[in-house]
Amino acid sequence: MAVQVTYPGVYIDEFAPGAPIEGVGTGTAAFIGASSDGPIREPVKVTSLDQFLAAFGSQPLPGFFLWYAVRGFFQNGGQVCYVVRASNGAYASLQWMNADGTKPIFVVKARQPGVPSPAIQIKITGTHLLSAGTPLYMPAGNFTAINGRNVTLQAGDGVKFKAGDWVFLGASTERVQILRVSGDEVRLASDLSTVPAPGTVRLADAPAGAQTIRLFPTNPLPPGVLVPGTMLTISQGDLPNPSDTQVVETVQVEPIDGGKVTYRVTLRQGLRIPLNFDPTLPNNKQLKAQSEDFDFEVSQGGKTTYKNLALDPAHPRYFVSLINNGSNLVQVELIEPPPALQPPKNMPQAVGPAALAGGTAENLASMTDADYLNALDTLRNLDDVNLIAIPGITTDTVQQALIAHCEQMGDRFGVLDARVGKPLFGADSAESQRKAVDSTRGYAALYYPWLRVPPVGPGAPVLVPPSGHVCGVIARSDAQRGVHKAPANEIVNGALGVERTMSDIDQGQLNIQGVNIIRVFQTGARPVVWGARTTATDRNWQYVNIRRLFLFLEESIQEGIRWAVFEPNNQGLWEKLRRTITDFLTRVWRDGALFGATADKAFYVRIDEVLNPDSERALGRLYIEIGVRPSYPAEFIIVRIGIWYGGSNVTEG
Repeated sequence: MAVQVTYPGVYIDEFAPGAPIEGVGTGTAAFIGASSDGPIREPVKVTSLDQFLAAFGSQPLPGFFLWYAVRGFFQNGGQVCYVVRASNGAYASLQWMNADGTKPIFVVKARQPGVPSPAIQIKITGTHLLSAGTPLYMPAGNFTAINGRNVTLQAGDGVKFKAGDWVFLGASTERVQILRVSGDEVRLASDLSTVPAPGTVRLADAPAGAQTIRLFPTNPLPPGVLVPGTMLTISQGDLPNPSDTQVVETVQVEPIDGGKVTYRVTLRQGLRIPLNFDPTLPNNKQLKAQSEDFDFEVSQGGKTTYKNLALDPAHPRYFVSLINNGSNLVQVELIEPPPALQPPKNMPQAVGPAALAGGTAENLASMTDADYLNALDTLRNLDDVNLIAIPGITTDTVQQALIAHCEQMGDRFGVLDARVGKPLFGADSAESQRKAVDSTRGYAALYYPWLRVPPVGPGAPVLVPPSGHVCGVIARSDAQRGVHKAPANEIVNGALGVERTMSDIDQGQLNIQGVNIIRVFQTGARPVVWGARTTATDRNWQYVNIRRLFLFLEESIQEGIRWAVFEPNNQGLWEKLRRTITDFLTRVWRDGALFGATADKAFYVRIDEVLNPDSERALGRLYIEIGVRPSYPAEFIIVRIGIWYGGSNVTEG
C-alpha cells in the first residue's frame, strides 16, 4: 500500500509476508463397524477409550470387531479417531415445521433404530420466560439550559439517562446522542443544528435499523431470563399492534434511581419497524417486550419436559444441546441448509403430541456390504481423517470401495485386514486377497495375520483383525518419529500373539507382493509389525511412508497457500509462494523426511513464465511445480563382509 507522505521525515509501512505453511495432522483414524449403542451412520469424534465406551457400548458385540479395533488404537498410542456405527436399522423420526407450518426446520429422531413401543410422542408449547408486557424504558425529564454541547438537566433527572442514549430536547425532533452523564450535567456527542428552548427531554424515537433498546421490568430479572440468544418480540403497545422480533446480541445491566435497574439490549440485526418512545402515549400504545421460548415434551409412558428452550445456539438453553445431551429417547437434527426464515417464523410450530413414525429394527445377522459402504460415505465431509479401517470386514467389495474412497478423497489411507483362517498361498488365500485390492498409487496397505488379544472378561484370548492396532501403531510412529518413518519394526501393544507365526521364507513370498506381516520372532515375544508396503501396482508408491508423506505434503501445501487465491498473478506472488513453500520443505528436509546433503539436493520449487505463460494466466491459472526426494525405508540391509589381509579384500557374496 502506498504511504501518504506530507512532511519530511521517516515513515513506517508494515508489510505482511506469505503466511508460513503449517504441517497438517497425520494420525487421526476413522473406524467403521457395528456396535451395541451410539448414533448410526454418523461420525463421532472420540479422544479416549472411555469416551468410546460411553458412546458406543461398554462390551463388544459377538462376531464384530469395532470395539476391539478402537481399544487397540488407543492401546498403541492413537490419540483421536472418528467412529461410525454401521447398521441396517433406521430411526423412527418426525419432521418438525416452523411457526406457520410452511417449512421443516428440524427432525426429531429416536435414539435407537427400530419401531418404538410404545410410541414416542413429542409436544411443543410456546412460552414467554420474559413475560408479555414487560415495558421498555421510556424516561422523561426536563432540561434548564444548553451551552454548546453541554445540557443542564433538572435536579434528579440525570440518573434517568446513560451514555449512548439518543434523546429529543424540547420541541425539537432532532435525534442527538448522549456522550456522557455527570450528575445532572449531560455532554452531547454532536452539536445541535437548532438550539431549543428549555423544556422536556426524553428518549428519541428509534428509526428502523436501530439496534439498541432498554427494558425496564418491575423487578430485577432472575438469571437466564434475558441473555444473548434470547428472541425478543417488541411491540408498540399490546399485541397485535405493530411488532418486531429480534435476537439479543448483548445485555448490559444499568442501575437507575431508587434501586431499580434497566437492561440495555443490543440486537443482532436492526429493527424492522420504527419505535415511538413518547411517554405520554396511552398505556396500550407504549412499548413492550416479551421473549419467545418453548417447552419440548417427550413422552413414552412417562413424560419429560425441557422448559423455556431457545432457538439460538448462543443461548444457554439452546434446544439442540439440552435435548441431545439430556434425553435418552430422542435427538434433534437441524435441517441443512436451514430455511431462510426471519424471527419469529423460524420458531417451531406449537403442536402435539405427535408420534415419531417409521423405524426399522437392526438385524446384525443380515448386515450386508451396503451397510458398511453407506457408513463409509459419511466420512466424505470430514477434512481431518488420515487413516480408515473397517475392522474384520474383508470382502472384496468393501475393501475395493475403501480404496476407491481414499483415492477419490486424496488425503487419507486405507488399512486393510487379511481374512482370518486362510492359507498363505493358492485359492482363497492371503495371496489371492492381495491381488484383489490393488491401488495404482498406493492408497492402502494389507496386514496379515489376525491378532490374539485379551478378552474383556475371563476366558481364552480372542482373535481380532489387526487394522485397529496398526492404525494406533502408525499414529504412534508419526508422533514419535514423523510421517516419513515407515510404520514398521514397531511393537504391537495389547496383543498376546498372532493367528499364525511365519518363517522368513513365507513372509518373503508375501512381502514382495505387498502383504505386510505381523511377526512374533521368539516364543512369548510381543508381535511386531514387520512390513511397510502398500498395495500399489506403481512401484513409485510401494511403501506406506512414501505415500503418506506425499499425502502430508500435498494437504499441508494446499491448505497453507490458500491465502494466495485471488491475489494478483504476478512475479511478486510467485516469489512469496516460492519462499513460503521452500521454507516448509526445508523444515521437512531437516526432519529427515527428504534425502539430500543440502536442501537444494532434496527438493525444488519452480514457478516461472514457462509454466505460466500469458495464455494460462489469462485463464486465472497459476502452476507450481515441486519435486522432492523422499527418504525410502531401509527394507533390506545387505552387509558385505569378508576376510581382510591388510591390503586386499576377499568378499563372500
